[in-house]
Amino acid sequence: MLSMVASVDGATTVQGLSGRLGGTGDRQVFRTLRGLADMILVGAGTVRAEGYRPPRTPDDSLASARATAGQWVRPRLVVVSASLDLDPTAPLFTERLPEDPPPLIATVRSAPADRRDALADVADLIDLGDTRVDLTGLLATLGDIGARTVLCEGGPRLNHQLLAAGLVDELCLTISPRVVGGAGTTGPGLLNGEAFAVPSGLRLDRVLAHDDFLFCRYLVV
Repeated sequence: MLSMVASVDGATTVQGLSGRLGGTGDRQVFRTLRGLADMILVGAGTVRAEGYRPPRTPDDSLASARATAGQWVRPRLVVVSASLDLDPTAPLFTERLPEDPPPLIATVRSAPADRRDALADVADLIDLGDTRVDLTGLLATLGDIGARTVLCEGGPRLNHQLLAAGLVDELCLTISPRVVGGAGTTGPGLLNGEAFAVPSGLRLDRVLAHDDFLFCRYLVV
């Protein structure tokens, strides 16, 4: 699954943060999608910009469903970073509960040795490629260690690479009732990369509405 929020005019952040586009219903959808996932996939740039922390324990109903389905208590975080430009003292690593596995970092064999050493004690590192992370190989690896549902939360470059590789099954898009107009926004929108040779097709599965927000679930066809 790929989950993003965007304003009516396509902005995905306001002053660098996606949360400023959200609302009560959006946050509930966000928590629900996380509660369904075995692993949460995110790019290092989004981790730094949004100040990521370890995933929280899902609400009671989702927690019960996870237990029935044999899922872990909380989803595991997976960070994609070729450069390993991550702070080992960040809350993402230091606030992890002792019973949870450390974050998994998908990187490349050419990643700087000093950055690898700095993160080795707070994360599990896997090499998938020489200079660019092999996302097909990554999802296969996550499947091998028990992930049936992977939720990607961006950023735009990672979204683009997943869609270009045909690795996305569904796109969950929250349309925020905001018109940002460019001022105070950063980032290229939902995707960042070259145009696809053939546009990806989507089928609208459902639409929910709450406080003028639209929550659209698309299936990739």
